[in-house]
Amino acid sequence: MVNQEVLRDYSSSIKNLKREAANAGISEEDFKKLYFESLKTLEKSERPSSLTIVRNNKLKIISVLLLVFALFNFKYVYSSFVCNLQEYIYPGLRLLRKISIPFISLFPALSEYYYETCLVQNPFFTVVDMDCWPCSSITNIQEIFDPKPVTNQHIAPFVYQTSQERISISLLKSLYEKNKDIFANASPKILLNNKFYIQPEDMFDLHAKGEKNIYVWKFNRMNEAKVLRQLIPRPTVVPKFGQSIERYLIIHTNQDSYKLPDTECNFSFVLSLSGARTLYLIPAEECKHQCRHLSIDLKEGYLLWYNWWYWRPKIQPTVDNTTFIGHIGSYC
Repeated sequence: MVNQEVLRDYSSSIKNLKREAANAGISEEDFKKLYFESLKTLEKSERPSSLTIVRNNKLKIISVLLLVFALFNFKYVYSSFVCNLQEYIYPGLRLLRKISIPFISLFPALSEYYYETCLVQNPFFTVVDMDCWPCSSITNIQEIFDPKPVTNQHIAPFVYQTSQERISISLLKSLYEKNKDIFANASPKILLNNKFYIQPEDMFDLHAKGEKNIYVWKFNRMNEAKVLRQLIPRPTVVPKFGQSIERYLIIHTNQDSYKLPDTECNFSFVLSLSGARTLYLIPAEECKHQCRHLSIDLKEGYLLWYNWWYWRPKIQPTVDNTTFIGHIGSYC
Protein backbone atom coordinates (compact mmCIF):
# COMPACT_ATOMS: atom_id res chain seq x y z
CA MET A 1 0.00 0.00 0.00
CA VAL A 2 2.78 2.42 0.83
CA ASN A 3 4.58 1.77 -2.47
CA GLN A 4 1.38 2.35 -4.43
CA GLU A 5 0.81 5.68 -2.71
CA VAL A 6 4.40 6.75 -3.44
CA LEU A 7 4.00 5.82 -7.13
CA ARG A 8 0.69 7.65 -7.29
CA ASP A 9 2.24 10.81 -5.84
CA TYR A 10 5.22 10.50 -8.19
CA SER A 11 2.94 10.10 -11.24
CA SER A 12 0.89 13.10 -10.15
CA SER A 13 4.05 15.23 -9.79
CA ILE A 14 5.26 14.24 -13.27
CA LYS A 15 1.89 15.20 -14.77
CA ASN A 16 2.01 18.59 -13.04
CA LEU A 17 5.55 19.21 -14.37
CA LYS A 18 4.46 18.17 -17.84
CA ARG A 19 1.52 20.59 -17.71
CA GLU A 20 3.73 23.46 -16.53
CA ALA A 21 6.26 22.67 -19.30
CA ALA A 22 3.48 22.81 -21.92
CA ASN A 23 2.32 26.18 -20.56
CA ALA A 24 5.91 27.43 -20.81
CA GLY A 25 6.09 26.44 -24.49
CA ILE A 26 8.23 23.31 -24.12
CA SER A 27 7.27 20.51 -26.48
CA GLU A 28 6.56 16.98 -25.25
CA GLU A 29 9.75 15.62 -26.94
CA ASP A 30 11.95 18.21 -25.20
CA PHE A 31 10.28 17.42 -21.88
CA LYS A 32 11.07 13.69 -22.31
CA LYS A 33 14.71 14.46 -23.10
CA LEU A 34 15.03 16.64 -19.98
CA TYR A 35 13.31 13.98 -17.86
CA PHE A 36 15.62 11.13 -18.97
CA GLU A 37 18.74 13.31 -18.57
CA SER A 38 17.74 14.08 -14.96
CA LEU A 39 17.38 10.34 -14.30
CA LYS A 40 20.92 9.76 -15.65
CA THR A 41 22.33 12.43 -13.31
CA LEU A 42 20.65 10.75 -10.33
CA GLU A 43 22.06 7.38 -11.36
CA LYS A 44 25.60 8.82 -11.61
CA SER A 45 25.37 10.48 -8.19
CA GLU A 46 24.33 7.16 -6.59
CA ARG A 47 27.26 5.28 -8.12
CA PRO A 48 30.57 5.54 -6.21
CA SER A 49 33.28 7.25 -8.17
CA SER A 50 36.36 5.34 -9.28
CA LEU A 51 38.44 7.49 -6.89
CA THR A 52 36.32 6.38 -3.92
CA ILE A 53 36.64 2.72 -4.94
CA VAL A 54 40.43 3.02 -5.22
CA ARG A 55 40.64 4.73 -1.81
CA ASN A 56 38.52 2.02 -0.16
CA ASN A 57 40.65 -0.73 -1.70
CA LYS A 58 43.84 0.93 -0.46
CA LEU A 59 42.45 1.16 3.07
CA LYS A 60 41.54 -2.53 3.03
CA ILE A 61 44.98 -3.56 1.81
CA ILE A 62 46.75 -1.38 4.41
CA SER A 63 44.55 -2.82 7.20
CA VAL A 64 45.39 -6.38 6.18
CA LEU A 65 49.12 -5.58 6.02
CA LEU A 66 49.02 -3.96 9.47
CA LEU A 67 47.24 -7.00 10.88
CA VAL A 68 49.82 -9.37 9.37
CA PHE A 69 52.65 -7.20 10.72
CA ALA A 70 51.12 -7.20 14.21
CA LEU A 71 50.76 -10.98 14.16
CA PHE A 72 54.37 -11.53 13.11
CA ASN A 73 55.68 -8.96 15.62
CA PHE A 74 53.33 -9.69 18.51
CA LYS A 75 56.04 -9.74 21.19
CA TYR A 76 57.42 -6.39 20.05
CA VAL A 77 53.96 -4.81 19.91
CA TYR A 78 53.01 -6.29 23.29
CA SER A 79 56.22 -5.16 25.02
CA SER A 80 55.93 -1.66 23.53
CA PHE A 81 52.32 -1.43 24.68
CA VAL A 82 53.14 -2.66 28.19
CA CYS A 83 56.15 -0.34 28.55
CA ASN A 84 54.11 2.71 27.58
CA LEU A 85 51.16 1.64 29.74
CA GLN A 86 53.05 0.93 32.97
CA GLU A 87 53.32 4.53 34.13
CA TYR A 88 49.57 5.02 33.79
CA ILE A 89 48.41 1.88 35.67
CA TYR A 90 48.64 3.12 39.26
CA PRO A 91 47.36 6.68 38.60
CA GLY A 92 44.51 5.16 36.62
CA LEU A 93 43.61 2.69 39.37
CA ARG A 94 43.84 5.45 41.99
CA LEU A 95 41.45 7.58 39.94
CA LEU A 96 39.11 4.60 39.51
CA ARG A 97 39.17 4.03 43.27
CA LYS A 98 38.16 7.65 43.92
CA ILE A 99 35.41 7.49 41.30
CA SER A 100 34.00 4.32 42.89
CA ILE A 101 33.56 5.90 46.35
CA PRO A 102 30.08 7.38 45.58
CA PHE A 103 28.92 3.98 44.32
CA ILE A 104 30.20 2.32 47.50
CA SER A 105 28.25 4.80 49.62
CA LEU A 106 25.10 4.05 47.60
CA PHE A 107 25.61 0.26 47.74
CA PRO A 108 27.28 -0.65 51.08
CA ALA A 109 27.25 -4.36 50.19
CA LEU A 110 30.04 -3.67 47.68
CA SER A 111 32.38 -2.36 50.39
CA GLU A 112 33.94 -5.80 50.98
CA TYR A 113 35.16 -5.83 47.36
CA TYR A 114 36.33 -2.22 47.62
CA TYR A 115 38.83 -3.14 50.34
CA GLU A 116 40.13 -6.26 48.57
CA THR A 117 43.69 -5.95 47.30
CA CYS A 118 43.02 -8.62 44.66
CA LEU A 119 39.57 -9.59 43.38
CA VAL A 120 40.66 -12.33 40.98
CA GLN A 121 43.98 -14.07 41.49
CA ASN A 122 45.95 -15.19 38.48
CA PRO A 123 46.81 -18.89 39.04
CA PHE A 124 49.29 -18.85 36.14
CA PHE A 125 51.37 -15.95 37.43
CA THR A 126 55.10 -16.68 37.42
CA VAL A 127 58.18 -14.51 37.63
CA VAL A 128 60.40 -14.82 34.58
CA ASP A 129 64.09 -15.50 35.40
CA MET A 130 63.49 -15.35 39.15
CA ASP A 131 66.67 -15.38 41.22
CA CYS A 132 66.40 -18.41 43.54
CA TRP A 133 69.87 -18.43 45.07
CA PRO A 134 68.66 -16.95 48.44
CA CYS A 135 66.62 -20.10 49.17
CA SER A 136 68.84 -22.67 47.41
CA SER A 137 71.28 -22.95 50.34
CA ILE A 138 68.61 -23.30 53.08
CA THR A 139 68.16 -26.87 54.31
CA ASN A 140 66.10 -26.52 57.50
CA ILE A 141 64.08 -24.17 59.67
CA GLN A 142 66.06 -22.91 62.61
CA GLU A 143 64.72 -21.97 66.02
CA ILE A 144 65.87 -18.64 67.42
CA PHE A 145 65.80 -17.48 71.04
CA ASP A 146 66.39 -13.73 70.72
CA PRO A 147 63.85 -12.52 68.12
CA LYS A 148 64.19 -9.01 66.73
CA PRO A 149 62.39 -7.12 63.96
CA VAL A 150 63.37 -8.72 60.67
CA THR A 151 65.06 -6.59 58.02
CA ASN A 152 64.52 -6.79 54.28
CA GLN A 153 67.79 -8.67 53.83
CA HIS A 154 66.58 -11.70 55.78
CA ILE A 155 65.45 -14.69 53.72
CA ALA A 156 65.81 -17.89 55.78
CA PRO A 157 62.64 -19.03 57.58
CA PHE A 158 62.78 -19.49 61.35
CA VAL A 159 60.59 -20.31 64.33
CA TYR A 160 60.55 -19.04 67.89
CA GLN A 161 58.43 -19.23 71.03
CA THR A 162 56.30 -16.17 71.69
CA SER A 163 54.57 -14.89 74.81
CA GLN A 164 51.20 -15.23 73.10
CA GLU A 165 48.46 -16.51 75.41
CA ARG A 166 46.36 -19.44 74.32
CA ILE A 167 43.18 -18.50 72.44
CA SER A 168 40.32 -20.97 72.28
CA ILE A 169 37.15 -21.02 70.20
CA SER A 170 35.13 -19.89 73.22
CA LEU A 171 37.40 -16.86 73.63
CA LEU A 172 36.98 -16.00 69.93
CA LYS A 173 33.22 -16.32 70.32
CA SER A 174 33.27 -13.99 73.32
CA LEU A 175 35.35 -11.44 71.37
CA TYR A 176 32.93 -11.69 68.44
CA GLU A 177 29.85 -11.17 70.58
CA LYS A 178 31.37 -8.12 72.30
CA ASN A 179 32.26 -6.53 68.96
CA LYS A 180 29.50 -7.96 66.81
CA ASP A 181 28.70 -4.66 65.11
CA ILE A 182 32.29 -4.23 63.88
CA PHE A 183 32.63 -7.83 62.66
CA ALA A 184 29.16 -7.90 61.09
CA ASN A 185 29.90 -4.82 58.97
CA ALA A 186 33.48 -5.74 58.07
CA SER A 187 33.91 -9.54 58.06
CA PRO A 188 30.48 -11.17 57.97
CA LYS A 189 31.61 -14.29 56.08
CA ILE A 190 33.90 -17.24 56.82
CA LEU A 191 35.19 -19.63 54.14
CA LEU A 192 34.22 -23.20 54.96
CA ASN A 193 36.38 -26.04 53.57
CA ASN A 194 37.46 -23.77 50.70
CA LYS A 195 34.01 -24.22 49.12
CA PHE A 196 31.43 -21.72 50.35
CA TYR A 197 30.88 -18.97 52.92
CA ILE A 198 29.01 -19.06 56.22
CA GLN A 199 28.27 -16.59 59.01
CA PRO A 200 30.44 -16.53 62.18
CA GLU A 201 27.45 -17.74 64.24
CA ASP A 202 27.20 -20.80 62.00
CA MET A 203 30.89 -21.56 62.53
CA PHE A 204 30.53 -21.46 66.31
CA ASP A 205 27.40 -23.66 66.11
CA LEU A 206 29.09 -26.22 63.85
CA HIS A 207 32.11 -26.37 66.13
CA ALA A 208 29.85 -26.84 69.18
CA LYS A 209 28.23 -29.81 67.40
CA GLY A 210 31.66 -31.40 66.95
CA GLU A 211 31.81 -31.16 63.15
CA LYS A 212 35.32 -31.35 61.63
CA ASN A 213 35.99 -28.57 59.13
CA ILE A 214 38.50 -25.96 58.02
CA TYR A 215 37.45 -22.35 58.60
CA VAL A 216 39.23 -19.34 57.11
CA TRP A 217 38.24 -15.99 58.60
CA LYS A 218 39.67 -13.03 56.73
CA PHE A 219 40.05 -9.49 58.09
CA ASN A 220 41.10 -6.46 56.06
CA ARG A 221 39.74 -3.41 57.91
CA MET A 222 41.41 -1.16 60.45
CA ASN A 223 38.64 -1.53 63.06
CA GLU A 224 38.93 -5.32 62.96
CA ALA A 225 42.70 -5.10 63.32
CA LYS A 226 42.30 -2.99 66.47
CA VAL A 227 39.90 -5.53 67.97
CA LEU A 228 42.17 -8.48 67.15
CA ARG A 229 45.14 -6.61 68.64
CA GLN A 230 43.40 -6.96 72.02
CA LEU A 231 44.01 -10.72 71.92
CA ILE A 232 46.90 -10.98 69.46
CA PRO A 233 49.59 -8.33 70.03
CA ARG A 234 52.05 -7.47 67.26
CA PRO A 235 54.77 -10.15 67.15
CA THR A 236 58.29 -9.13 68.14
CA VAL A 237 59.73 -9.79 64.67
CA VAL A 238 57.21 -7.49 62.99
CA PRO A 239 58.36 -3.83 62.73
CA LYS A 240 56.17 -1.07 64.15
CA PHE A 241 55.44 0.24 60.66
CA GLY A 242 54.57 -1.70 57.54
CA GLN A 243 52.32 -4.43 58.89
CA SER A 244 49.49 -5.25 56.53
CA ILE A 245 45.94 -4.75 57.76
CA GLU A 246 44.99 -7.98 56.00
CA ARG A 247 45.18 -11.00 58.32
CA TYR A 248 43.59 -14.42 58.68
CA LEU A 249 42.39 -16.75 61.41
CA ILE A 250 42.61 -20.42 60.47
CA ILE A 251 40.50 -22.84 62.52
CA HIS A 252 41.58 -26.34 61.53
CA THR A 253 39.50 -29.07 63.21
CA ASN A 254 39.93 -32.01 60.81
CA GLN A 255 42.87 -34.10 59.65
CA ASP A 256 43.03 -32.90 56.03
CA SER A 257 45.89 -30.98 54.45
CA TYR A 258 45.30 -27.35 53.60
CA LYS A 259 47.28 -24.74 51.68
CA LEU A 260 47.43 -21.53 53.67
CA PRO A 261 46.17 -18.38 51.89
CA ASP A 262 48.59 -16.04 50.15
CA THR A 263 49.42 -12.89 52.05
CA GLU A 264 49.40 -9.31 50.84
CA CYS A 265 53.11 -8.75 51.63
CA ASN A 266 56.01 -11.15 51.12
CA PHE A 267 57.28 -11.15 54.74
CA SER A 268 54.75 -13.48 56.34
CA PHE A 269 54.21 -15.37 59.58
CA VAL A 270 51.97 -18.06 61.07
CA LEU A 271 51.33 -17.90 64.80
CA SER A 272 49.84 -20.91 66.60
CA LEU A 273 47.19 -19.60 68.98
CA SER A 274 45.92 -23.02 69.99
CA GLY A 275 46.95 -26.59 69.18
CA ALA A 276 49.81 -27.77 66.97
CA ARG A 277 50.23 -28.79 63.36
CA THR A 278 53.00 -29.86 60.99
CA LEU A 279 53.61 -27.21 58.34
CA TYR A 280 55.39 -27.73 55.02
CA LEU A 281 57.10 -24.87 53.25
CA ILE A 282 56.82 -25.71 49.57
CA PRO A 283 59.17 -23.79 47.23
CA ALA A 284 57.58 -21.38 44.79
CA GLU A 285 56.96 -22.77 41.32
CA GLU A 286 59.89 -20.79 39.90
CA CYS A 287 62.32 -22.23 42.49
CA LYS A 288 61.07 -25.78 42.94
CA HIS A 289 64.13 -27.25 41.18
CA GLN A 290 66.65 -25.28 43.25
CA CYS A 291 65.12 -24.97 46.72
CA ARG A 292 64.10 -27.70 49.15
CA HIS A 293 60.85 -28.57 50.87
CA LEU A 294 61.03 -27.66 54.55
CA SER A 295 58.86 -28.87 57.42
CA ILE A 296 58.29 -27.80 61.00
CA ASP A 297 56.10 -28.95 63.89
CA LEU A 298 54.49 -25.67 64.85
CA LYS A 299 53.68 -25.96 68.54
CA GLU A 300 51.21 -23.87 70.46
CA GLY A 301 52.53 -20.37 71.11
CA TYR A 302 55.24 -20.63 68.44
CA LEU A 303 55.58 -18.37 65.41
CA LEU A 304 56.88 -19.43 61.99
CA TRP A 305 58.38 -16.62 59.91
CA TYR A 306 58.91 -17.15 56.16
CA ASN A 307 59.32 -15.24 52.93
CA TRP A 308 56.25 -15.79 50.74
CA TRP A 309 58.29 -14.91 47.67
CA TYR A 310 60.14 -18.23 47.98
CA TRP A 311 57.87 -20.55 49.97
CA ARG A 312 54.17 -21.45 50.17
CA PRO A 313 53.03 -22.96 53.51
CA LYS A 314 50.74 -25.95 53.75
CA ILE A 315 49.22 -27.76 56.74
CA GLN A 316 49.98 -31.47 56.50
CA PRO A 317 47.50 -34.27 57.30
CA THR A 318 47.54 -35.16 60.97
CA VAL A 319 46.11 -37.72 63.36
CA ASP A 320 45.81 -35.06 66.05
CA ASN A 321 42.18 -34.47 67.02
CA THR A 322 42.81 -31.16 68.75
CA THR A 323 41.63 -27.91 67.21
CA PHE A 324 44.34 -25.78 65.65
CA ILE A 325 43.83 -22.02 65.57
CA GLY A 326 46.42 -20.08 63.62
CA HIS A 327 46.92 -16.39 62.95
CA ILE A 328 48.42 -15.39 59.58
CA GLY A 329 49.78 -11.93 58.90
CA SER A 330 52.42 -10.15 56.83
CA TYR A 331 54.31 -6.90 56.45
CA CYS A 332 56.13 -5.05 53.68
